[in-house]
Amino acid sequence: MNSITRIFILMFSLVAAGMNSSCEKNEDQNIYSFVTLKGVLPDGRQIVRMEANYDLASTFMRNLNNRLEYQLPIFTNNEASMVVQKGVYLVSFDATATFPDGSSARVRSAEHVAPKNALFLMNDKDTVTLNLKYLNY
Repeated sequence: MNSITRIFILMFSLVAAGMNSSCEKNEDQNIYSFVTLKGVLPDGRQIVRMEANYDLASTFMRNLNNRLEYQLPIFTNNEASMVVQKGVYLVSFDATATFPDGSSARVRSAEHVAPKNALFLMNDKDTVTLNLKYLNY
């Protein structure tokens, strides 16, 4: 057996041993996060219902790791819940918020639109507060 063959066999054995020992069991690890989104207005006003406007290109919830986009759920009583793959997210939307007295206003969430302000959704359960701004109130 020549020296190149011995080196190849030795390297193959080391790689195989490393792969065998570096694998961990992930039976109890989840790749998804259950996320609760909470919309908060500057004046603390209660939102009965809020729905994102998908006619605008600026409305999105995008996973930066895999570029998957998720549709934001309808908010009820200032909250919405959804399941997303764990990762780093950008979130931006304009929405129509309806209040307990029946009035409505357009609102915007844009604080997580840039990578430096991205959301890190890495836990099995995450809660995110979205600080909303009035557009026409």
